[in-house]
Amino acid sequence: MTADPRPPTSPATAPAGRAATAFAVTEADLFDVDAVPFTTGETRTVGEMLSDIDHQARLLLLDVDGDSAGALVRGWPALVAAAEQLWTALPRGGYPNQAQERPMERLAAHAASIDNSLASGWPGRGAPDPRLAHMAETLQTAARLVRRYGSEISGHGTAVRRDLDAARARTMHAIYVSSHGVSVALHAHGHDRFREARQAGRKVSLSTVHSPYAIAPTGTWVVRFATAEAIARRYMAGGFATSVAGEARPPAGDHNRIPRALAGWDIQAHRTLAARSSAADNVTVSRTQALIAGVGLLLVDADSHKRAAATPATVGSPTDRLSASLDTLGRAWNNLASRWDDLPAPTDRPEPNLLRASAELRAAYRELTHDATTTFPPKIIAQHPGLERALNATLAAIETGPQLADVLAEKANQPGLAGRARALSRRAHNDIEAGLATPDPSGDVVWVLPGDILSKRMVQLPAPVTQALRTSSRTVQQATSKAASTAAHRPWAVIGKQPTMGTTSCHAPGSATQAQGGAANVRDGRTAEGKERALRNFSLADRPGTTRLPR
Repeated sequence: MTADPRPPTSPATAPAGRAATAFAVTEADLFDVDAVPFTTGETRTVGEMLSDIDHQARLLLLDVDGDSAGALVRGWPALVAAAEQLWTALPRGGYPNQAQERPMERLAAHAASIDNSLASGWPGRGAPDPRLAHMAETLQTAARLVRRYGSEISGHGTAVRRDLDAARARTMHAIYVSSHGVSVALHAHGHDRFREARQAGRKVSLSTVHSPYAIAPTGTWVVRFATAEAIARRYMAGGFATSVAGEARPPAGDHNRIPRALAGWDIQAHRTLAARSSAADNVTVSRTQALIAGVGLLLVDADSHKRAAATPATVGSPTDRLSASLDTLGRAWNNLASRWDDLPAPTDRPEPNLLRASAELRAAYRELTHDATTTFPPKIIAQHPGLERALNATLAAIETGPQLADVLAEKANQPGLAGRARALSRRAHNDIEAGLATPDPSGDVVWVLPGDILSKRMVQLPAPVTQALRTSSRTVQQATSKAASTAAHRPWAVIGKQPTMGTTSCHAPGSATQAQGGAANVRDGRTAEGKERALRNFSLADRPGTTRLPR
């Protein structure tokens, strides 16, 4: 077949019946679902997504229990499959020590065998853990962006290779930490079964492999996840901090990103809480509000360093009072989040738009406050030209916090709240022992039936849990009101000042983040502004010598 030598017909001059077809032929790339990534309103770069995946994996490790073991086992294969997609999409430079042991392929094969074994026994097919599912979706989004733009990045040069190594290290570290989290949950599940059997008078043979509590049916799974963990650990043998030392981080030049992210978060949080009544949403809102308070405390400290030379701080200054209020506020929000976290059902997932707004806020803050693996000291953050804009926006968000606290207090007072049986049983006894709830006059009471705990049912909140939840909600209301009042009277801040949009970085001199040829940012946005920003930031023609992977 010979090609048509005639130029394609312009849609403007084509007959009406052929206009749509001619346009589709001329602009085929616009209709190619494999060439254009699915737009979900995501505005983070690939590097920011990987940093957030690592953050989520660490949170998972800190907050696992035996009841979540089955869902974690079911969700882990999909997480590894998504990581393999990103791993395969990353440009390859052909350097010799790149994939001698092929760790990701081994993990993918291991995950496939685990997925095939789910139907043969415990835990069986079912809903995956929402946290692993969200991590997998983020990795899939990053893989789509790399497939779209990665071909334009050259794989040559030391800086490029170190950046690619850092991307792979973050991906593998997330798999490593999440694998260990599943192992911890399996051990906890075995310990719960052993305790229940002992209370019922049954004998259970303890294991001699890995842990005494690696008993059936979790013993086999403990061994299999230990194998996966060992594969990932060998890849990270040089140390995580060393592996990500060459990560490319562009200067934080968009000083309006944090105010924009805070505004988007405030809007989405109110929309979600008004439209839904989900404990998982309440957890996300509480934790994100705690993040705002924590970062605000760091920014106030950095601003104090900046102004100390001109006006030395004194005891009892507004800055000291604000710092104390923010510290109390962060603790109150975190405590409330931990209590709401006992309520979501295993299949309850936060609203996707709420998760996206929270993730964008974390990425915006991290751009200002974090290096590759650690938080910048206040004296380094104080040198950033966008500090004042970020501080004013954060304090403005603190001022609007009481409204969200009131909404969550209303939800805590709703009748019929239910949660996971085992978590509520532990919470009820702990609250009474800590003096946070009134004990029953008749003495020690079994607040949750053993049968409900064994069957992992959702049960009504016991009276001590309800009382402590409402008390925590009132504590948050009081803390937000006090912090808002203190933040509203900040004579040291210049309200409304708009800094010049520069490209000065707050990175310490000589750090790996100041390598020549700043890394390109790849972002995917639903709006035209977001798409223009993604394409503009990725334009290599405007960045001489830039050949790095989109981070």
